[in-house]
Amino acid sequence: MKLELRTEKLRKVRAAHKIPGVMFGKSIESTSIQVEEKAFKDALKTYGKSMTFEATLDGKKHQVYIQNVSTQVLKPDEVIHFDLHRVSETETISAVLHIVLVGKEVFFDSGLFIHEELSEVHAEFKPGHGISKITVDVSELKEGDIIRVKDLNVPEDVKIKADPEHVVLEIREVKVVPEETEEEDEEVVETEEAADEE
Repeated sequence: MKLELRTEKLRKVRAAHKIPGVMFGKSIESTSIQVEEKAFKDALKTYGKSMTFEATLDGKKHQVYIQNVSTQVLKPDEVIHFDLHRVSETETISAVLHIVLVGKEVFFDSGLFIHEELSEVHAEFKPGHGISKITVDVSELKEGDIIRVKDLNVPEDVKIKADPEHVVLEIREVKVVPEETEEEDEEVVETEEAADEE
């Protein structure tokens, strides 16, 4: 992604279909930047808020990841500002990885449902080795099957910071609780009245 130094006011930057932002890190001062709107949205879609990627500024290459994104309240797809965290090869990145389930449609009208206990986990990795999410295929799971943290499929360079035995999800049977009828309600009332008379 090609970055530019920001010298214009925010309104003028946005009018040019560019997004203002800040790049910072341990070894550099905070720098006001801007980037083409499409380029930023493509990077956000590809790398999310955890994977590192290469960005250039004034001809210099930097390893960065998107740490924060600000959007319009009423227009969540409209990005108005972003933060890029510059990292070195020796740094360890901490990130929250969302767990994305695929194949959930097989449980529609099946009498089973997915009981989720974890929707995200904390992870650590070196620059260049991160992932944007953890995908779990549930299409082949049966009633009683359990997925634990240790079952999550992640690259060796990604270390999940959670108890390996912690349950991520379990396949359970849908249990329908029968509703009481008006007749059953009347019987209960009559029984209570009889008890009062005694």
